[in-house]
Amino acid sequence: MLLYVTGSVYVSESGLTNWYTAAILLYISMELFSHIMRSATLQRAGAAASILFIITLSYELNPMLALLIPVNLHRLAGPLLRHPAPILLLMMAPILLLPKELYASYGLTASISYLFLTVLSAYTDKSKAYRSTLEAMREEQYRLKKQLHESMEHRRQSEYMFKLEERNRLSQEIHDRIGHSMTGALIQMEAAKRLYATDAARSAELLQNAIHISKEGIEQIRQVLKSMKPLKEQLGINRMRLLADEFAATHEMETQLTYEGNLDRIEPLHWHIIQQNVTEALTNTVKYAEATAVSIHIQVLHTMIKASVSDNGTGASKVIKGLGMIGMEERTAAVGGKVIVDGSKGFAVTMLIPLASA
Repeated sequence: MLLYVTGSVYVSESGLTNWYTAAILLYISMELFSHIMRSATLQRAGAAASILFIITLSYELNPMLALLIPVNLHRLAGPLLRHPAPILLLMMAPILLLPKELYASYGLTASISYLFLTVLSAYTDKSKAYRSTLEAMREEQYRLKKQLHESMEHRRQSEYMFKLEERNRLSQEIHDRIGHSMTGALIQMEAAKRLYATDAARSAELLQNAIHISKEGIEQIRQVLKSMKPLKEQLGINRMRLLADEFAATHEMETQLTYEGNLDRIEPLHWHIIQQNVTEALTNTVKYAEATAVSIHIQVLHTMIKASVSDNGTGASKVIKGLGMIGMEERTAAVGGKVIVDGSKGFAVTMLIPLASA
């Protein structure tokens, strides 16, 4: 708008004078200064000062300068008057004070300025709302990451404390139940050694007592270790449950683990193969399935183990076996099993592994 006004003055009879150039430079300085100010009050004050300055210049230098008034009126009244009609009327009001030959130019200028500044204001408000939403999402993401970190740290501390407590309990139990027995056996053997030359019968009796006490101590050690050692099916299914929980937390996908049958019949080697294949299947689900839920099911049948991973994704009419699928088949074939894939309804990978005792 400033370029249009300056060009109109340049081609007019009066032309560009030194006073006009100085006034325009001062006006530009005032506009820049008001836009630099972050305070809304100072910005409105700057707009009011620009309006008064333009009115003075339009009377003193050239009436064409009045075309700059609508922009500043919008900047002054826009934040205060939310309804569009009063703002447009306010921007049109100065037309009554202008010469008739400027009515058309001023009306067109005010209308164009109103449309442009209204659209710009709406875009600015949306941009601010988007930035606020983005900032809120970033803060929420930071809070969730911090909470996750604190939860993981708490879990590590809990596991460490559990190990310390279990170590302390084991040490105390060995001391209370086994230490006394072994000390008694040692005393009996020392006494038997001293009586060996003088009282062979009594020495043999003490030695037999020491043997009996030692056997009891060894049996107590076995009982303590047996009570501490978890069942192998507990190790396997707990590791599988941990795998499912970590997958669900990492990928925000609904993950379900189910099992049936006598899990004690699954050997550690079979658990290892199942866990590796399930991990590979879950990785493929994330990469290709576009699924929102995945289920892991382990079933111990009469002669074999059936482990499957299925999702509700897009599936595949034709299954192309990559390195991951080939690796699953090779691991399963190493123990006499096989892998079956089905992409008709979602995607499912089923492992059939014969039981060692079958």
